[in-house]
Amino acid sequence: MNYTFELKELQAEHIVYLHHQGDMNQIPDTIGKLMQWADLKGLMANAENKLVSIYQQGEKGMSTDIGIIVSAEVEGDGQVSKGSLPEGLYAIGHFEIGLGEIPSAWSLMYTLTSKHQCKPRQGKSFEIYQSDPNQHPQGICLLDLCIPVQMIDLDSIEKKATHLLAECDTIMLASVTETGYPRPVPIGKIKAEGISSIWISTGTFSDKTIQFQANPKAGVCFMKDGDSVILTGKVEIVSDMEIKEALWSEWMFAHFPGGVTDPNYCILKFTSEEATYWIDNEFVKASI
Repeated sequence: MNYTFELKELQAEHIVYLHHQGDMNQIPDTIGKLMQWADLKGLMANAENKLVSIYQQGEKGMSTDIGIIVSAEVEGDGQVSKGSLPEGLYAIGHFEIGLGEIPSAWSLMYTLTSKHQCKPRQGKSFEIYQSDPNQHPQGICLLDLCIPVQMIDLDSIEKKATHLLAECDTIMLASVTETGYPRPVPIGKIKAEGISSIWISTGTFSDKTIQFQANPKAGVCFMKDGDSVILTGKVEIVSDMEIKEALWSEWMFAHFPGGVTDPNYCILKFTSEEATYWIDNEFVKASI
């Protein structure tokens, strides 16, 4: 599937359209009726006038407006109505695909919006056909998928994630085993700086420490009350004695009876690189 993705402010566009409610398999018939009407009006002589499908969810289920983008306002008649595509910020995917790939392309679009720190806003999503698939030997068309979006306040999300981590004494820390599998373990954190750095105490000769020596890639997960955060990054084995002394607590004697100088006393520092948030019913992916 060939595509490019962008966030773009679109200007309002005039359209004429036929409303389609019901069997989606009948949409080609609706397109045919609209094209016949547009031909009689001379609208298809302008190559800039593009076919558009506009989707909306109503009380009777999903419906579609099959329209043509026109450069100036055109009056409808009979079943053909005039309307507009609203201005605003849109997530736009430019695809080169077959018609059977369109559902998968829409699914991809909603994943891409979260990766670009935005979310759907109120409004209608639509497809703009930049080419006719019937003119291609493999039925391939150039298609723009457009979703009205608004930017997500990442600072607010990260502050909520930091508060969530502060309330979680135990986190899940995953290393990578010698056979390439993730190995998640519950473990208590002893210090954190926001969500960018987390310090953990463990045994020098534990499986996870040995695994991090071979492969520093790591994952951290924590959750509470339906909110969750997944972090990916790298683990460093801390050798600085001043840091190890600063992070030492009396309860650690139960695990490391030799104190700070116990050879089994080990501090791991996890540094975040990427975050996946599910907070307040918002799914967001971001770099740290």
